[in-house]
Amino acid sequence: MMWERSFILPFKKILLFVGIVIVVVMVMDYLYVDDTTDFSRNMMHEFYGQEENIDRLYIGSSHVFCGIDPTILDGINGENNFNLASDGQPLIASYYLLKEADKRHDIEQVYLDMYYKCTTPGIGNLHDPDALQYSWGVLNQMKPSINKFSYMLNLSEPRYYYLSFLPFMRYRDELFHRDYITGIVQAKQTETWKNYEHYRIKKMEDQEYVMQNAVKGFLRNDAIPETGGFYEQTESGWPMLTENPITEESMEYLLKIIDYCEEHEIKLTWMNCPITDYQLIQSGSYDNYVEQMKVLSTEYGIAYYDFSLCKREYLDLSPNKFWLDKGHLNTAGAEVFTQFLGAFFQAEENGEDTYADCFYDSYAEKVSDLEEDIFGLDIMMSDEYEKYLPDIAPEIWEEYVIYKIRPVTNATADEVEIHVCKFPEERDKADYGRKDYTTEEELEIIRDGNDGYVILHTDEKGYLYIEAKLVDSDETKNWVEIELK
Repeated sequence: MMWERSFILPFKKILLFVGIVIVVVMVMDYLYVDDTTDFSRNMMHEFYGQEENIDRLYIGSSHVFCGIDPTILDGINGENNFNLASDGQPLIASYYLLKEADKRHDIEQVYLDMYYKCTTPGIGNLHDPDALQYSWGVLNQMKPSINKFSYMLNLSEPRYYYLSFLPFMRYRDELFHRDYITGIVQAKQTETWKNYEHYRIKKMEDQEYVMQNAVKGFLRNDAIPETGGFYEQTESGWPMLTENPITEESMEYLLKIIDYCEEHEIKLTWMNCPITDYQLIQSGSYDNYVEQMKVLSTEYGIAYYDFSLCKREYLDLSPNKFWLDKGHLNTAGAEVFTQFLGAFFQAEENGEDTYADCFYDSYAEKVSDLEEDIFGLDIMMSDEYEKYLPDIAPEIWEEYVIYKIRPVTNATADEVEIHVCKFPEERDKADYGRKDYTTEEELEIIRDGNDGYVILHTDEKGYLYIEAKLVDSDETKNWVEIELK
């Protein structure tokens, strides 16, 4: 009996130690891990609670959970549809979520959203430390399993394992910040968090709106863009899509998804949810991505549909009322798109040619076919002092700021007007809106093609009112107010 005691006692100590470590980690995660506004938490909870078999699975980024309403699809195809999508979902997350779903359900069909920002440099560099955050929301909510353990091991280099296995370590900068801990604990005491509901109020200049979970991984969001249309401020503009932009890491997991579906007799379809023309023109040559996807589609025999290339006579999502921002449909837009999506795939499955002429061959072809329009405004800070301040000594350039205003448009420079006025700092928020102004109130603008440049002293305060419109147009739908800082 002595040998049994000598074995059991150390074993009990080991179990006790492991148990203490697990409890400590759980407590630390509760105190520090901020999943209080993470939609993945609600989506994964609903997924694990699905008792009915999931027949059709939609995986990908937030464009899926904002743009596809599975309950509408249920009524069209008569099957159980579910969104297993997450914010900025990289293909490594799509792969392990597919496996997680397939071990619990008899999946017939998978629709993989191939959002370009999730597969190209940035999120598409799957193992880079900066890209890991796009997997954490999913990892936090996956139940313990060999599949989850494999995901954690393959997500990063060994030196970053601690970020996957010890989630609270991602928040180590907040270790001694009492206000942070208090805020997290208070949020986790609410009935919304305890009941796995998603409810966020987002405030904008001229409105506030609610985002909340619906069912089957769909997020209701009734927002629309600011009154003046789409705009964005950036320091240096947006990175352009190069030729064959999909990263090697993303290709690795795209092939894993193909192989897994073939091995388990799951039909795989690639798709792109609609994105505004404002964002696609911003991206530079979106056709670089389209062409690579077409080549891969032919090479691997996978059907691929980019719904941003739909002709408007089939699917018209051009009105701003269908969007909550430049890349995501709101609830009204999701209803229109989902109805079309369901009908489209039903026609495809029935061998009907209803949508044979539905798509443009390229995005360039689509843009050239659209009427001239201004899709939004980009406002950037320019450092082209030598070009636009040639008479100012370099040592005092820092006393000036150059605003670069770029209308995102398919019109030529001589067809676009840009107007800029500066208004005082004091104003009532209720005054936000399109401004009437006189010619004398306008600032001087230096035009360079479609771009306009405005030069101000850094000590000037107030805000700029900027608008752009087509020449001879009575409608100004693109305007914005920005604060001078």
